[in-house]
Amino acid sequence: MVTWAQVRQWQPGPLQDAVGRLNASYNKLVACSDDLRGITTADGWHGDTASAASAAANKIIDDLEEYAAELAAGRRSFGETGDAITGVVNGVKEAEGLASAHNFAIAADGAIVDNGPTLCVPEDQKDAVAQERQTIAAELRDRVEEVIRQATDIDTDFCAVLDRILSGHTIDATGNDNQHTSLAAAGDSGFALGGLSVLAPPPVDAAPSMNAAWWAALSPNQRAALIRDHPDMVGNRDGIKAADRSKANLNLMDRERQSFTAELDRLKREDGDSDEIARIEERLKALNAITAMMHNPDGTLNTDRQLMSLDMTGDHPKAAIANGDVDTAQHVAVFTPGMNSTVDGNMHGYVEDMQGVRNSAQDMLLKNNTPASVATVTWLGYEPSSFDDPGSLFGLASGDNSSFGGDKLAKFDQGINAARPADPHMTALGHSQGSLVTGISLSHSGTGVDDAVFFGSPGISENFGIDNTAHDLKIPEGHAYNLRADGDDVATWAPETWRYGRAPYDMPGMQQLSADSATSADGSQYASSHGHSEYTKTMPDGTDSTSKHNIAAIVAGMPQLAIAAR
Repeated sequence: MVTWAQVRQWQPGPLQDAVGRLNASYNKLVACSDDLRGITTADGWHGDTASAASAAANKIIDDLEEYAAELAAGRRSFGETGDAITGVVNGVKEAEGLASAHNFAIAADGAIVDNGPTLCVPEDQKDAVAQERQTIAAELRDRVEEVIRQATDIDTDFCAVLDRILSGHTIDATGNDNQHTSLAAAGDSGFALGGLSVLAPPPVDAAPSMNAAWWAALSPNQRAALIRDHPDMVGNRDGIKAADRSKANLNLMDRERQSFTAELDRLKREDGDSDEIARIEERLKALNAITAMMHNPDGTLNTDRQLMSLDMTGDHPKAAIANGDVDTAQHVAVFTPGMNSTVDGNMHGYVEDMQGVRNSAQDMLLKNNTPASVATVTWLGYEPSSFDDPGSLFGLASGDNSSFGGDKLAKFDQGINAARPADPHMTALGHSQGSLVTGISLSHSGTGVDDAVFFGSPGISENFGIDNTAHDLKIPEGHAYNLRADGDDVATWAPETWRYGRAPYDMPGMQQLSADSATSADGSQYASSHGHSEYTKTMPDGTDSTSKHNIAAIVAGMPQLAIAAR
């Protein structure tokens, strides 16, 4: 069993340096192939002595073939092991960096030692801080476990190759035709046996911190191979860096399109089931819509966007698209849209709206001499209810699809933090049914969300008749906000049923922000929003509505610029 103390000492350099020497020896050896051919028997020589000489020559050739295989297997295994160890080194570095940043330590046996907060914690915050430290300790344990798992996998694979080499059984050279010997062919056989496996990912339902730890412990080459060959194992795994998820999902999208197109052609040829044809056509429309959202008008890839999830399973397609770099932005907002939202229908408009919020937040930061980068994510990772799909209305009535979506959103948010060395300022945005999903997600601990903005909300709790408060959300006190526009019946009348908890516009602890026309402290004029769908509205002259300004202010981490409701 590999220990933490051992992996802390691992370095790739010696193995990588040995590859060059092994390769030089191998090249010298295979150059002898021509000289070996034909020496097994001399023309006109017969008898016992000739047979003995031939046997000796065959033995030499067989040994050299085995040696060629050993050198080829060795140079490949040394190279791949050295490469894999770079992932272990990175995993150790990230784990110890996280531990140091929060005043933890990792003992030689991998145990997590909590040295306590570095600052004095007020009495009323002790429970929250204790919970946060438990979350960090759990993430550190996940990281140690994945580094050890990767190191053990490397050690097992490398030792298996070395055992074959040291025992002289890399290949069986005795079965070769030595009249036509090729040391290069023997080397190719050995090379094929010298490769290392890539560590399998954690279970599908693993915590985002476990996924992040697994990804960190892989080498860049191993990650690239998985993105290329197994994008389905990467693209939807919360905890993996957004840029890597996007590359994998773009690869996956091409494969899905080819698969669905072939299946659709087959069904149409064979006069197949009409419902299945409609299902596949919906998925192809969704893929085409995502392709358009991820590319510029000239057809080039929009490098300022990231495809953070792509899910063609279930009743309807699902996806998440980011504006900006989620891996590096100081401020990240995750927006969850509501009822009647679809990937191939209105997701494009939501992505554009979130680009507008991002622009407004960045402008706000710049004007206030605190320039910082902002990224916004449109997360349609659940299946909203729809009037076009009567069956889905049961999910709205029962809260099942919102509850399931809330659980998924919580893991998505956790994954953004787990994938980064330092947590960003993160804001959860929820509109309509999406505000319910967002509220449910914030009942989970450790999402990393710092602020939440609900707009057009019918409620934020899945529990019927519960007199909940904003204090029930697991975010910092006073950082939950609600907007209700004039004429928004969903936000006005739906909460009166208390189906989804207490009305957000009358909820203790919820900060109420304006959606009316207003003038800010610096004299800027903002227009009102009306109805259920204008909260991120931009005026024809390019100015923001009050509600959009307020959303951007919270996303930018500047709540002092938000305009309170009258």
